[in-house]
Amino acid sequence: MLAALAMTGLTGLAHASYITTFTSGTTTTVAGATVVDFNSGKPANYTGQGTVLTGSISGQTAAPAGDATPYLTVAYPAQTGAMLATLGASYNYFGLYWGSIDDYNTLKFYNGGSLIATITGTDVIAAGATLGDQVSAGSNRYVNFFFNNASFDKIEFSTTQYAFETDNHAYAKVPEPTSFALMGLGLAAVGFAARRRKLALTAL
Repeated sequence: MLAALAMTGLTGLAHASYITTFTSGTTTTVAGATVVDFNSGKPANYTGQGTVLTGSISGQTAAPAGDATPYLTVAYPAQTGAMLATLGASYNYFGLYWGSIDDYNTLKFYNGGSLIATITGTDVIAAGATLGDQVSAGSNRYVNFFFNNASFDKIEFSTTQYAFETDNHAYAKVPEPTSFALMGLGLAAVGFAARRRKLALTAL
């Protein structure tokens, strides 16, 4: 956990903070998470513009790299639009396999009617990767968001161009990662200070 905090950092937004991590593969590694794989189509609690497809349509939508299963594409067949996932309860973890990450793809997290976080493709693309690349690992990656001081019950997926492609959405209630990481850092600091005092007394 400390390593994850050091690598990903803590991102402060208007109303919430979260830690972003990236895991290999196309689905979540969080135990007990509810996973929406779209293999049975679009769930009833996903409303708005978009559809579930398998494969790519040139110039309009591309399956996330290495994903041969059905995936969600927003706002296809429209070029611009949004889809809202209403989860029915509050959660503090969300993960998704985000394909051909673009700067015009946006995630918004809500708690009731309050917006708590806005994330775009530029926030999650790997350093040096090209926006919109349909095959590279850096622009097709599993992204995990762990919220620290807030929870969400709705997620909006929106795009201003073709398209916003994702798969294997996952959500769960997990311990707040920063609380445990900061506790660990605090204990490490106390231990280091005690060791320094002991060394100083030994030198005397």
